[in-house]
Amino acid sequence: MVGQRIRYYRKTKGLTQEELAQGICSVSYLSKIEKGDARSSDEVLNLLCKRLGISPEEEDTDEILGLLDEWNLLMVNRHTEVAAEMFKSIREKINNTHNPEIILRYKIFQMRYYLIPQNRDLDIVDKNIQEIEKTFEHLTPELVFFYYTCKTIYFSEKGNHVQGLELALKAEAISKEVKVRSAFLGHLFYLIAYCYSYLSAISPVHTYAFKALSIFDSEYLYSRSADCQILIGISFRRANNFDEAEYHYNQALKYALQFKDKFISSVIYHNLGLVYSCKMEHEKAIKLYEKVLETRNQSDYNTAPTYFLIASAYFKLNQFDDCQTYITKGLENIKDTKNNPHFFHLKLLEYRLGSFEFEDFEHFMTKNAIPFFQQNNHWEFTSEFCEVLADWYFEQSQYKKASTYYRIANSSRKHIV
Repeated sequence: MVGQRIRYYRKTKGLTQEELAQGICSVSYLSKIEKGDARSSDEVLNLLCKRLGISPEEEDTDEILGLLDEWNLLMVNRHTEVAAEMFKSIREKINNTHNPEIILRYKIFQMRYYLIPQNRDLDIVDKNIQEIEKTFEHLTPELVFFYYTCKTIYFSEKGNHVQGLELALKAEAISKEVKVRSAFLGHLFYLIAYCYSYLSAISPVHTYAFKALSIFDSEYLYSRSADCQILIGISFRRANNFDEAEYHYNQALKYALQFKDKFISSVIYHNLGLVYSCKMEHEKAIKLYEKVLETRNQSDYNTAPTYFLIASAYFKLNQFDDCQTYITKGLENIKDTKNNPHFFHLKLLEYRLGSFEFEDFEHFMTKNAIPFFQQNNHWEFTSEFCEVLADWYFEQSQYKKASTYYRIANSSRKHIV
């Protein structure tokens, strides 16, 4: 409706009703036009649209709507190269439309496009969020679903999994009232499981990952099925059910090897290595971690997590020179030492290697590492670091401080369910 378009463009241009109506019609009449309550003259509509720089003519939106939905589906299904080609043609067509719903749909799907790793541009995403928030009232329930889904990805990219989860659960509530494609619903369930996984909440990961897996299998979206198998494997590993974890990782690996997906293969090797580390089979773990380094393009990959795992395995094998070598490699790979969890893991391992004989160990743990994990709701690591510090205090005969950190460690474990 032309009234909705007038209201949308008035708001995007930052005009009040008084400013737009000046010299054309009364404010009350403009308000009725925007709400669709008035039968307005062509002359008034033409003047309002001219001031806004838009056409008063209604558009045929079927073609562009179909293209936008197909583009979104390609991105969800990880057909990124085809999606990039389609983006070029969509961008040309979108310049010729003044339909608010089409433009908002485009901005939301464009957010998803620029959250794909090879296209990543958070400045564009931030700009789109600001523009969408200004005209949020124009979003249909379906568009709110897509917007919350994309913002979940956005917050997860920034490491804010709590806020991402809140939006994903809101999207789930909307999905019960609005019909969306099963692939989009499966993707949402996966995102919810992903956020819960980062928050170390085992039971919800199982609930949502299995829901997503069922949808992806039925849609033959095996790349996405592999993602779900990995999350399920991680949750079983955290629950010390290593056989089940290994089973689900190997299910994912079947896909990765069949379709020669190097990235997914490297993620699986990483997690299988963790299983073997937990089973105290450190030589096997190291071989798998080395496969990660071989499989990935190291210029595009943060190698610090893998270096940490190799260093940890060598530490447990009492091969301390090799351990220090990989600690050094890992630390050299980290630029932001304040916001990278692997910096804290590597530093703690280095303290262990030196039998904690460092003057700044207590300060590092109490002022840097533990607060970081608490603030980011990383309860598994909060518990681990608190227990290490409590043991150290106990050995120093500082029993009151030891008791405090044992208590924090136990409290943190309650978040892991």
